[in-house]
Amino acid sequence: MAAYQQVNQYLNHHYEGMDPEQLILLLYNGALSRLRLTREGIKESDVKKKGENLSKAIAIISELNASVDSKMDDESTQFLRGLYTAILTELPKIALNNDLKTLKQAETYIAKLKEIWENDVMAKKKGSIPTLVKEAADKQALPPAFNKNSSNGNFHSISV
Repeated sequence: MAAYQQVNQYLNHHYEGMDPEQLILLLYNGALSRLRLTREGIKESDVKKKGENLSKAIAIISELNASVDSKMDDESTQFLRGLYTAILTELPKIALNNDLKTLKQAETYIAKLKEIWENDVMAKKKGSIPTLVKEAADKQALPPAFNKNSSNGNFHSISV
């Protein structure tokens, strides 16, 4: 029990003092790392490696989704939530069918979001984060996930 408490104390202090922007960047890096390890597990026919890393990638992306400010409800925030939701919908299917194309698509989206985060949020740290994400989406950095011309204003399906 003492070892568990020491590890827990280390982890708590390890991230102490980091600002939220740095923590989000760590989550992006962790998700990309776990997705790469999932790919390796598939290629090596290592079910355990694939499953453990896919599960951890899903947990990390779920945390990224949960970190989106729930009080924000503008178009760019809805877009980001929709993108995370689409990724989270598709990733579990990889466990069943070893679909490398879907895995690659998820990696591409997360890598692009990480790049936007590094270049626009971490570099500027001022300004509205949802606005920065929207600006990047408007520049065709990511495919549209929200159709503002839709009669009901809902998301359309995204296949990652």
